[in-house]
Amino acid sequence: MKKTNTKLITYLSGIILLLIGIYMSIFLHNPHFYTPFSVGLFILTLNIYNSLAKKTLFNKWKSKQYALFSIMLIIACIIVDQIGMYLNFWNYPSYTSWIDEIIKIIFEYSVPFMYFMLILLIGAILIRKLGVEKHLSFVLSLLILIPLTLFATEYVNNFSNSWQVTGISNLIWFSIGSWLMAIIPLIIYKITEKTK
Repeated sequence: MKKTNTKLITYLSGIILLLIGIYMSIFLHNPHFYTPFSVGLFILTLNIYNSLAKKTLFNKWKSKQYALFSIMLIIACIIVDQIGMYLNFWNYPSYTSWIDEIIKIIFEYSVPFMYFMLILLIGAILIRKLGVEKHLSFVLSLLILIPLTLFATEYVNNFSNSWQVTGISNLIWFSIGSWLMAIIPLIIYKITEKTK
């Protein structure tokens, strides 16, 4: 009973944070909407994944693995962001302080990368349940669900313009761009798993 209550509270927390983020973007036009939006979606997708998968994510990790994973993910996010801004692929019109930058990298880059990875993995599990081969289910999830996730995220962002995609075509953004958001954290996760 206690486990069920904890799970329910976790799901409700994720839904509430996600809805707060959507509200902040649509009605308040707050560029930091993506923090509660991302954290809420991460909580939801992590719980969904862990209820579907045979092996839960972050299974029996040690403190050093959490630290290694976090550091590598943050470094990867900084590199991706800096390359994208240098090439004028995107910009952040409302972000002016170092606090904005810290929030952006931790909550609006690292956490979203995680929920993109989780949606990829959840999609692969669900597609596989339809009788599709394991590797093909992964590819289909990557090709279909991940771009749709980015499309939904961009739709919510349009109300607040937390970021603006300017120098990259929509075709590349919704394909390669979205795929990288799911694959980068998965690679980092797999590397970290081997450090047990």
